[in-house]
Amino acid sequence: MVAAQGAAAGAGLSLVAGGDIVIAGRSANFSMAYTGIGLTADGGATWLLPRVVGLRRTQELAYLGRRLNAEEAAEYGLVTRIVDDEALAGEAEAIAKKIAAGPTGAFGAVKRLLAESGGNYDAQLDAEATAIENAMRSADAAEGLAAFLGRRPAVFTGK
Repeated sequence: MVAAQGAAAGAGLSLVAGGDIVIAGRSANFSMAYTGIGLTADGGATWLLPRVVGLRRTQELAYLGRRLNAEEAAEYGLVTRIVDDEALAGEAEAIAKKIAAGPTGAFGAVKRLLAESGGNYDAQLDAEATAIENAMRSADAAEGLAAFLGRRPAVFTGK
């Protein structure tokens, strides 16, 4: 989870692009910045950005030094949602708490599956089957199923 306020440039943009959920304050802006000073990108930008916003948009950001405001970043898919600057910290904390209280093992497995999803569809289905089989052996899965059947909120432990 990433909360962005003010300028996220260079490696800061890479950190934003690597976030699973990105909340931005209305004043946030985003740019690659590197080529403006004769450098190339780093921090994973050339791997992350094409997967998040697309190759053409990444090329525009890199070659033209385009700076995105929060609304444009949301339109590009770089930002999950925008909130008022004053609400950013509270919103980020609420999301972080919700994630921390969730089935963190399952979240990690989903993150790995998503990161590896650019290949063969059949291989991805096999990877999903393996991941869900492993997850079914977890205490969090047992708790989640018991909570569902008992019509109560689950209390996950990350195990």
